[in-house]
Amino acid sequence: MADKSSRNGMRSEPSTAVLALKPAPGPRPLGVRWEDNVATVSVRGDLDREALWAIDYTIGRAAADAGRIVLDLREVSHLDYSGVPEIVARRKELRSRGGDLLIAVRNPYVSNILKASGGGDLLLFRSVEEAAGPVVPAAKVRMLRK
Repeated sequence: MADKSSRNGMRSEPSTAVLALKPAPGPRPLGVRWEDNVATVSVRGDLDREALWAIDYTIGRAAADAGRIVLDLREVSHLDYSGVPEIVARRKELRSRGGDLLIAVRNPYVSNILKASGGGDLLLFRSVEEAAGPVVPAAKVRMLRK
């Protein structure tokens, strides 16, 4: 196995993706409707095709109990463009059921990949809190984007 090191001779951490789901899959709290329940899928590192498959699978598991899924890509340094259509398809599937997929992203490079790879209809936010905030009607979102 080759030793990965940075330019200054220090060892660098591997750039593989790390994935977390909050809250853990399970029954939603009593009295909370599916479409109002929020789950966050947090990811960091480089997202290759296999990582994007794992993310899609995790979003699917979260969608069993939460209609609003926040995909936290704030700590992602690279995103394989070939996986963006799967994210778009997952959002369409959630929206058809009354839910949504919202994305928190800071890196302009990752935002541009999302937009250029067919994700123009994805809702991008600067923070998880902003994405998980109150539901905004689609008509108002279109007005805010102009």
